[in-house]
Amino acid sequence: MCSQAAMELLGKLNAALGQLPGEAVERAARCVLAHDRVFVGAAGRSGLMLKAFAMRLMQAGRTVYVAGETVTPAIGEGDLLFLASASGATPSVIRYAEVAKKAGADLFVVTASEASPLTAVHPADIVLPCGSKDQPAGSVMGTLFEEALLIFCDAVIQSLPADPDCMRRRHANLE
Repeated sequence: MCSQAAMELLGKLNAALGQLPGEAVERAARCVLAHDRVFVGAAGRSGLMLKAFAMRLMQAGRTVYVAGETVTPAIGEGDLLFLASASGATPSVIRYAEVAKKAGADLFVVTASEASPLTAVHPADIVLPCGSKDQPAGSVMGTLFEEALLIFCDAVIQSLPADPDCMRRRHANLE
């Protein structure tokens, strides 16, 4: 049986994700499919969640890069930058948005804050009502945002056309 703390967190996740518009996942999936190259950018634990998303996108056959990695090429017109920042005030994420926008790339922003420096660059595409490390909604240091982000991104992956054989072939073998 789950602990009381785990059950409370599951309840908060369910409540937060339940507030998303019904088409939110499909809208994100359509956005990903509309671009040949997808870049992801976030910092801290949100960055880890987007790295997991990038891994699944790669396994699904998409061309994907993580902003800030040494092997990431320049972003440009026709590319998508998928960003996440609970507060919308993370300097590196704001900079990624500014550079991508100047280069002509499209942006997809997931945040917990509708009004922030990030949303001044590009309006929020998805607002996860989870708070952030500065404004917690019953979570420790923004944990709820990161967990909701991971579940949201996994739902996006499940909405993409799937080829299980491709995913198995592309799964890491240097483990």
